[in-house]
Amino acid sequence: MSGLHGGPVVIVGGGVIGMALAYHLTRHGYREVTVVERGRVGEGATARATGGIRQQFTAAVNARLVRRSVDFFSAFAEHTGAPLTFRQHGYLFLLSDQAQLAAFRDAVAMQNQWDIPSRMLRPDEITEVFPQVRTGDLAGASYCPTDGSASPTDATAGLFRAARAGGATVYEQRTATGLRRDRAGQVTGVETDAGALPAEAVVLAPGPWAAELGARVGVPLPVTPHRRQAFAIAPARWLHPSLPFTVDLSTGSYLHPEGAGGVIGGNDRATPPGTDTTVDWQLVESLAAALSHRIPPMADAQVVRGWAGLREMSPDDLALVGPIPHLPGLWVAVGFSGHGFMQAPAVGECLAAQLLGEPSPVDLTPLRPDRFDGSPVTAEAVRF
Repeated sequence: MSGLHGGPVVIVGGGVIGMALAYHLTRHGYREVTVVERGRVGEGATARATGGIRQQFTAAVNARLVRRSVDFFSAFAEHTGAPLTFRQHGYLFLLSDQAQLAAFRDAVAMQNQWDIPSRMLRPDEITEVFPQVRTGDLAGASYCPTDGSASPTDATAGLFRAARAGGATVYEQRTATGLRRDRAGQVTGVETDAGALPAEAVVLAPGPWAAELGARVGVPLPVTPHRRQAFAIAPARWLHPSLPFTVDLSTGSYLHPEGAGGVIGGNDRATPPGTDTTVDWQLVESLAAALSHRIPPMADAQVVRGWAGLREMSPDDLALVGPIPHLPGLWVAVGFSGHGFMQAPAVGECLAAQLLGEPSPVDLTPLRPDRFDGSPVTAEAVRF
């Protein structure tokens, strides 16, 4: 397996994915690492993520990546020298029909094979995990106690500092405008608005701007940005931070209990593509109604603020990670479909290994960027 020959690696994008890759490259002793960020590190889509970290997926590659990331988040300070509060409060998926129950039962069996301690719950067992849930019309639930949440901003900042301490160079407020290639088509560098940067390998990790940047450098990427919004609710006596992040699969609505209050959202998956991050307050009424039906005390919840960010969605809700076959030297890590933060440590580790010509801890073949070439994709309405 051939890898880098000591030449520069340029990473375009200073969000959590880009900084995780930079960190893991420098952890291997690779010093020729440069990150180019159009704004400030960690202040783009990463800063507006809600910070959920779950291992309960139907796709094995997603489950395995987050399983590995959970180990990293659990020892974040040991790895990076920076503090991070990782709360393992669990994730609870509430299931309304037998089809959902069967799909999640199969998923739990797969997850258990990879040492993820998820399990199925009967309706009468759900209140042992979350006492306030109305269970009369539920078929069951899926629960994993080691799922949790952390601050994306804090994690990105810690990776940033550790990468720089390891020798990486980070340029903020610098925009990539194109690629440099030699006569054989090999990528040799990145053009930016502040001059060219030579590179043996270029990795595009620009988050929601993947398609825009891909078009700029001549690489069509089937990734579209979609607005996703969330609302903070005020503290309540029953709303304890130890309660699990709870998703009602029938409506897509979720409740994320936090130290002071909580966060609600999840009823806006059908938002059309675009980069508008204006909060649509009209969604609060339907969201509150869905959550109040499932968790009756939510009827008295007070929304105190709202915000919106962008998710980079792929056609099948799986990321595109790996080399671009027809452009030697160009790699991508895009299209994480809302799972980028929770997968970032493992994706950075696996992609760094591939770049260095070493075996990847997790097989990233299901995420190969060219898997859509010449074949139609039918995405599920909701994929977990």
